[in-house]
Amino acid sequence: MKKIRFFLIFFVPLLFCAPVQRKEKLPEGYGLSAKYPEDKGLEKDPAVIFFENFEVSSISELEKRWENISSPQIMSLSDDTPSGNGHSLLMTHLGEQGTGGHLYRRLLPGYDQLFFRFYVKFDPDCGPIHHFFHVGGYNPPTPWPQGGAGERPRGDERFSTGVEPFGDTWVWDYYTYWMEMRGSPPEGKTWGNSFIRNPRLKVEKGKWICVELMMKMNDPVEERNGEMALWINGKLVSHLGKGFPKGKWIYDKFIPNQGGECVLWNDEKGGPEYFSVPQGGAPFEGFRWRKDPNLKLNFIWVLLYITQAPKEHISKVWFDNIVVSKSYIGPMKR
Repeated sequence: MKKIRFFLIFFVPLLFCAPVQRKEKLPEGYGLSAKYPEDKGLEKDPAVIFFENFEVSSISELEKRWENISSPQIMSLSDDTPSGNGHSLLMTHLGEQGTGGHLYRRLLPGYDQLFFRFYVKFDPDCGPIHHFFHVGGYNPPTPWPQGGAGERPRGDERFSTGVEPFGDTWVWDYYTYWMEMRGSPPEGKTWGNSFIRNPRLKVEKGKWICVELMMKMNDPVEERNGEMALWINGKLVSHLGKGFPKGKWIYDKFIPNQGGECVLWNDEKGGPEYFSVPQGGAPFEGFRWRKDPNLKLNFIWVLLYITQAPKEHISKVWFDNIVVSKSYIGPMKR
């Protein structure tokens, strides 16, 4: 793949001189869920475009709602649910026997803003997870998930964000690919970028957790006014857009609320570029997810990917009440 070059003479001022835009106040707590206790009837709300509560009699029935299912043999139906009723999906990974499994489907015809809410529970003895729940867009949309690890998207063919319980630290963050993502040493590879970097945002194992992700496309396509936000149990823990929050880049990691020395990988010279921003950080430049209006939010990928676990070590992860909506959903109301 042809190497994409960025000229830091132009790029560095662009990153840290973004005009401050008024930050939209996003909701917290209950949203659409307030009208539908235990999510009953939520699938009929006009804002909802996809709903999955795993109320089926067998895993094979999921093929009616998901276009691509990988490793169905690790999947089973469980009566452990966030509401205490019905079924959830249990994925069970055995160390050194594969890397996990997934459910994938398109969200057609494609959208400029969506909210993705799901419930998840990690067994206390679950091994480190390499990659997790992903959403994004492909142009053209495909009925299977695509590759591209380590490659910066062009802006007309794909973008994605994962919500990840990072490795051994088990803290929530993003894993994001887009056309202006940052590279990392030693060769400037563009692995997924992260944006929260909060060691206190620990994943609570052994409990059902409500996770919600919002993604908003940039429009017009020349602008960097795309956004992304994350809620944990109805509490907003991250919101990024043009001009907010303040922070600094250390290669492929954006660290909110910090200033001082920064470093970016300079593709042109094949090495690091050092500079400084004010104390407290400089405004985040915003997301330019696309340069082609045909690239939209059009897939959901429920992914359990484990690459390092001791032989025969059992890792269990439950999923339930997955909702994709045009508006904020919030946690299930009891």
